[in-house]
Amino acid sequence: MSSDGRGASNFLKNLVSQPKRVAFSRFSDQAVPIRTIFGVNLLPVSAEEGFNETPPLDLGARNFYTGYRISQILKQPPRFGVHMTTHLFAFRQKTHNDFLFHTIFLTLSLIAAGSLLGCNGNGDKKAGRPPAPVKTVQAQAKDTPVSLKGVGNVNASNSVTVKSRVDGHILRIHFLDGDHVKAGQILYTIDPETYIYQQKGAQANVASDRATAELAQKDFIRYKDLYEQKVISKDEYEQKVTAYETARKAMEADSAQADIAKRNVNFTRITSPIDGIAGSTLLDEGNLVGADKDELVVIKTITPTDVVFSIPGRDVGLVRSHFIDDDLTVLATPSSQNATTATGHLTFVDNWINPDTGMINLKARFTNTDTQLWPGQFVTMELILSMQKDAVRIPAQAVQRGPKGKYIFVVKEGKAIMRPVTVGMRIDDEIVIDKGLSAEETVVIEGMLRLYPDAPVIIRNGDEGKAVPEAPAKSGSDA
Repeated sequence: MSSDGRGASNFLKNLVSQPKRVAFSRFSDQAVPIRTIFGVNLLPVSAEEGFNETPPLDLGARNFYTGYRISQILKQPPRFGVHMTTHLFAFRQKTHNDFLFHTIFLTLSLIAAGSLLGCNGNGDKKAGRPPAPVKTVQAQAKDTPVSLKGVGNVNASNSVTVKSRVDGHILRIHFLDGDHVKAGQILYTIDPETYIYQQKGAQANVASDRATAELAQKDFIRYKDLYEQKVISKDEYEQKVTAYETARKAMEADSAQADIAKRNVNFTRITSPIDGIAGSTLLDEGNLVGADKDELVVIKTITPTDVVFSIPGRDVGLVRSHFIDDDLTVLATPSSQNATTATGHLTFVDNWINPDTGMINLKARFTNTDTQLWPGQFVTMELILSMQKDAVRIPAQAVQRGPKGKYIFVVKEGKAIMRPVTVGMRIDDEIVIDKGLSAEETVVIEGMLRLYPDAPVIIRNGDEGKAVPEAPAKSGSDA
């Protein structure tokens, strides 16, 4: 036997002399001893060592199933180094594991090839990108109000619930639901017949008392002269004086009753106490109403009108500091379509903060000549405290949020420059940039998803495309 043959024989003896472990065959529940050589499991096939049939691959890529003796499989003495590797490949093929082996080998080859391609093309990838189309605007410097916003509810500046002051049937209604009425305008007529009769009776009593008082006055004057001449006694004179005073006071009392009766007659004509808009009448003609009981109609004054709104209690100090010295402007915007913003002024700051909500109520008055604000309506309120001169404003959509805070893309020399910014107040669809941007700079508002720092861009505002000059690329592949 040659030296190679003796080396292979010794190698195989060393293999089979390795420590035994126990595994379970897929063909039975019996424990089968296996041998481990350099981390590779070799399963015996002799009946005395476990089982006598060659099982399929079941213990992973590192298990070699020995259906024959290794010396018979190899056919030739194994050699160390490259030759030993070749024989191991042949051994795997003999054990029907060629499919798994080639699959792993192909996968590793593809990964290695991809890594090589990635390394070769990484330097040219960014340089070969085409310019990203973006839409831009120029930052504008505008005078911007410093304000507080909230939601308000429109209230009538004056509201009156009309009731009857006398009992009776409604004889006539003199207005239509929703009419604009003036102060003093007749709204209802209550049946006045009873009150007219009462007035006439009171007037008759006054006339009777007047006649009695006049007679008593004449007696008083005559007895006064006689008493001065000492013709009558003092007692007789005082009786006439008392009779005269009594008749006079009775006449005054009946005169007051006559005035009350007259007033009741007037109360049968119910008039509007204020200028405003009449609501729907609550009782129709023919209904019996009680004095100061039944509600007839509600009248609201909406020109001018008031709006009550709330702001956080933490801002009350800021509001009061400006409210003491200045007439603060308040803007009210209804939620309806095509509505215009109404301008008014702050008239009231409540004297307490609601502990349940942490809000404080404020009130503003609006002229409302166009009657755009309607009682009960909810409106968006803006209380203007001061004006910020030349504030830099851009569309709010241009501001992006990243791990380090908010940023924008500014276009300079054909590149998108990522720039961190500090934002201020938001005004509708625009936002104030307090720091990080100057007026007239070009800001990207659309197409940010394709941008990265110093990315080449092409501006497409509207239907026109304007290519921004790019800095020459150092290297890159043709697209």
